[in-house]
Amino acid sequence: MTGILNSAYPKQQQGVVLAITLIMLVMVTLLAVSSMRTTIMEERMAGNTQDGNIAFQMAETALRQAESNLQKDDDAILILSGEAATVGLGPCEVALDSILDWDAEGAVSPCDYVGTADDDGVSRPPHYYVEFMFAPSATTLGEPEIRDCFYRVTARGYGRSSTNYATLQTTYKFSTCS
Repeated sequence: MTGILNSAYPKQQQGVVLAITLIMLVMVTLLAVSSMRTTIMEERMAGNTQDGNIAFQMAETALRQAESNLQKDDDAILILSGEAATVGLGPCEVALDSILDWDAEGAVSPCDYVGTADDDGVSRPPHYYVEFMFAPSATTLGEPEIRDCFYRVTARGYGRSSTNYATLQTTYKFSTCS
C-alpha cells in the first residue's frame, strides 16, 4: 500500500510556485517604490506652488502699501516738470527705467514693506520701488495746467525660500496733477 501512495507524488518538486511568487513580489515592490516616488514629487510640487503663492501675496501687499504711500504724499501731485519728480518716498523712489537692485547692494535700495501682513516663514520682507513715468502737458492754452501724473510701482515678494519670488508691477495714475 505504501508503494501506491508514493507513486502518486513525485519525488522531486519543480519549485515553479516559488519562482512565480518571487517574481510577483519583485513586481509589487517596484510598483510600491514607483508610487512613493510619484507621491514625493507631487508633495514637492504642491509645496513649490504654495511657496509661489505666498511670494505673490507678499508682493501684492507691498504693491498696495507703495500705492497707499504714494496717495498720501502731497508732493506726488505737485509735479513741476515731466522730466524729474520727487515724491518724498526716499530711497524707494528711482528714476524711470533704472536698473532695480533688489539685493540693495547698489546706490538705489528698495523700500521694505512695513506692516502687519502675516509673513511667518517668509525668507525676506517684500520690497518696492516707485518711478515717476510722465505727466502730459495741458492741451488747452490759458487753462490751468491740470493733468494726469503716472507712476510705475514695482514690488517683489519672497516665499519661504529666497530663490522663490514674485515681481509685480502696476501703473498708478493721479487724476489731477499740477
